[in-house]
Amino acid sequence: MNRKAVFVAGTLLVTALMAHAAEAKRWGCWIQADRNVRIRNTASNASAAVSDWNNLTILNLSSVSSGEETYVFNANSGNTGWGGLASITNYSGCTILRATAQLNTYYAWSSNAARGVHCQEVGHTFGLDHSNDGGCMGGGYWYDIATHYTIVQGNINEINSMYANRAVSQVPDHPVVGPEAGAPRFHAFWINHPQSIREATRLASEVVVATVNDVTPGDAIETLDSDGNIQRIPTERVHFTVKRGQKGSFEVGESFVLFQNGNHENRFDEDPSYKVNHRYLLFLTDRGDGTYMVISPEGRYAVTRNGLVPAVEKGFAAELKGASLEDVAADVHRIVTGPEQQ
Repeated sequence: MNRKAVFVAGTLLVTALMAHAAEAKRWGCWIQADRNVRIRNTASNASAAVSDWNNLTILNLSSVSSGEETYVFNANSGNTGWGGLASITNYSGCTILRATAQLNTYYAWSSNAARGVHCQEVGHTFGLDHSNDGGCMGGGYWYDIATHYTIVQGNINEINSMYANRAVSQVPDHPVVGPEAGAPRFHAFWINHPQSIREATRLASEVVVATVNDVTPGDAIETLDSDGNIQRIPTERVHFTVKRGQKGSFEVGESFVLFQNGNHENRFDEDPSYKVNHRYLLFLTDRGDGTYMVISPEGRYAVTRNGLVPAVEKGFAAELKGASLEDVAADVHRIVTGPEQQ
């Protein structure tokens, strides 16, 4: 029996016992057709991450120069707010036919951080979400990606559970019903990951309460990949009117335009569409092109009668669900005017 077979037999027996510790999560219903995944890697700083997924799980990743199911590359996509991106570019139902995993070289990376981001984005292309278990799938969200840059037992268990019955000779029928309407096909590693309202306030150049007036199409992000092909990512421009300024130079009644990755048909996970005439509490940074963007998904909150609704369901942002706008605004004011800000 080969090493992988021994590893699988032992791991699957204890998966149920260890599930509570792993805290691993699936990314919606997305999954590769089977455990034999053709992968094309043109990023040298992703080689260790790809090897980890291949050597430590039941996945069999074969290196190809074309016809891949996962394509790994580096490219400069500009100041988008994300440092890494997993994209599902072709699918049937919930089955991934082709996905990409990119490191955005607009931002500077240490070798370990680049390895960690690649590890996370490649993991997304196998159907994993973020998980707080000490491995790369939680890097940036719960801990530093540069020191947690590889996979851990929780990630291994989840992959083994997902693909245990997906050997190429036992491929189940592919799902004919696709994911729910509007399901995200992009999963980003955001360059900023504030761990508190204080850190979010410090990262932001502007903190405002504003109302959406309109949402219009934006120019696509055109990225030249390692093969010389152009990959296009849609964007939108969200037009706001300021109702209240908490930090920065915006005044009541002033307008600004927000840059948003994706559009209503191609949504980014953790960055849902904005709704016209709805109010939001926003932590913003200037993109340098006349538009603004939120510092990260932890930087946007819908203002409702039942309190704030964060865009993300993890970290400190999730703890603000249902919080009073007035209470959070008061916290921001104290942070901005506190003695450490003087």
